[in-house]
Amino acid sequence: MFNKDVFKERIKKVQTDMKSFSREILDSKVEGRIIDSLSDIYLTMADKYVDAVKNGVNLPALVEIEDHPEEDRAYFVLKNLLEKMELDFTQKLVMSFKHDVTNEIEIGKIQIAFLDHVRRSLHGARTH
Repeated sequence: MFNKDVFKERIKKVQTDMKSFSREILDSKVEGRIIDSLSDIYLTMADKYVDAVKNGVNLPALVEIEDHPEEDRAYFVLKNLLEKMELDFTQKLVMSFKHDVTNEIEIGKIQIAFLDHVRRSLHGARTH
């Protein structure tokens, strides 16, 4: 079973930790905005998907995982979102390396690091 409150607390902790350990390659305000926007996405989507599962709302993302038990659907839909974002950010990072775009490379590194923490938070918020 997925515990939304545990997940959201972990995301907030990741947000705080990552912002306090700025790598100082990019402007700290830019790093902060990247981290805040990713955090906001996951905090919002956790609420949206958990509420949709509870209320029986049939969102397209939930249709994809309807064969999973109801108590695990929010977990799996957030996991799907995570995997899509990882793929997208990784592809962008590879292109940035290919074209040697330093700022874009650093943005990609921050995004991938944040998503790695999201994956850990997601698994940590799921009780068996």
